[in-house]
Amino acid sequence: MRALALAALVALAAGAAACVEVAPFECDRDESCGEGGRCEADGACSFADDSCHGGRRYGEASAPAVAAACVGDQTGAIAGLGAGSDHACARAMDGGLWCWGDNQVGGLGRDDMLLAGAPVRVAAIPRVTAVDGGDDHTCAVADGEVWCWGRGDHGQLGDGLTASRAAPEALPTLTGVEQLAVGDAHACALDRDGAVWCWGDNEARQLGRPGPPQAVSARIVDGLPVADAVAAGGLTTCAIAGATVWCWGDNTAGQLGVGDDDTPNAPVEVPGLAGATALAIGDDHVCARLGDGTVACAGANDRGQLGDGTGDGRATPAVIAGLDGVTAVAALDAATCAIDGAGAVRCWGRGDAGQLGGAADDRADRAAPADAVVLPRPAVALAAGDDHACAQTDDGCVWCWGSDARGQLGSGGGDDGGAVRPALLACW
Repeated sequence: MRALALAALVALAAGAAACVEVAPFECDRDESCGEGGRCEADGACSFADDSCHGGRRYGEASAPAVAAACVGDQTGAIAGLGAGSDHACARAMDGGLWCWGDNQVGGLGRDDMLLAGAPVRVAAIPRVTAVDGGDDHTCAVADGEVWCWGRGDHGQLGDGLTASRAAPEALPTLTGVEQLAVGDAHACALDRDGAVWCWGDNEARQLGRPGPPQAVSARIVDGLPVADAVAAGGLTTCAIAGATVWCWGDNTAGQLGVGDDDTPNAPVEVPGLAGATALAIGDDHVCARLGDGTVACAGANDRGQLGDGTGDGRATPAVIAGLDGVTAVAALDAATCAIDGAGAVRCWGRGDAGQLGGAADDRADRAAPADAVVLPRPAVALAAGDDHACAQTDDGCVWCWGSDARGQLGSGGGDDGGAVRPALLACW
């Protein structure tokens, strides 16, 4: 009898053990995933799979929420785009942040790769509401704070130091931030009170004041009215305040649009951009979407980036003919793109890397908007780096074109030839 009872207990224990759920496998490094595996930021292993938009699929032993799914499919719909010189980022509706492209100094928020030809998740950062990139560094707004990572040699990470780091960290003392703009090696933030704060390189007074060549911590920009928006690019910064536009920083090509090429010591009002609703700043040109849906530009025009049909630079803004109903504008290093009233993306300026998105063999410069970038659906958002651009279409897909030397198109891995026709990055 005792033997039968013991046998019954053993059988019961065995049955109970069979019902115990096995915890999902968690990795801490690529080697723990086995051959060909990569440890993702969420602690799950992924493996190469060309059928996934990002080229990788989670393993079967991952947490149920991601097991066997393509990496990136859990982020929710894309809420916004941002781009740096040779990288780009997409923020998702759930606040997740994914970046791709150049990572030589940690601009993607990881220290275990030199580039990522497909999106990788940026870990250790709260829900992201805005993102922008500079020359090898990235900043994002999360919970009203600014987080920065990547190159820091000019103080552009705003952490009081001049060291680079791949780990995102919040700027001390700066809170209540609603917007963000990043130039080559400086950044600016707009807080909920309409004040603009800037930090980083100040070589051309792009921080809005003369003085030291850099600021390692955020400083308020004096002399501005209450601002509604801020934009940065190259060594130049601008802000929209009500019906006025104010700019400061590099003006060697007349890009501030005030009629001369002098570098001001403080923000100056730009009468020719009155009523602007959006700004885009390239290496040495500035464009604005005006209230009537047209676009006006000023600055260097050696590659046709002002879109006026000439190669002549301008120190006062000129409206681009034949372009109206514009909903968004983005500036590359020496080119410009805009979304017109029909949702078509039209680009002009430098085209040698395919950054104008024209015909398959067209890498010529273009001095005025012409054929639209070939996209399957109307575009709703734009982001641009030095020589590449990305657009989000109304179905949630992201398409990128131009230089891919550092994987900045995000479609699978760097290609020195780049792509004139847009490559599909993701549909989330």
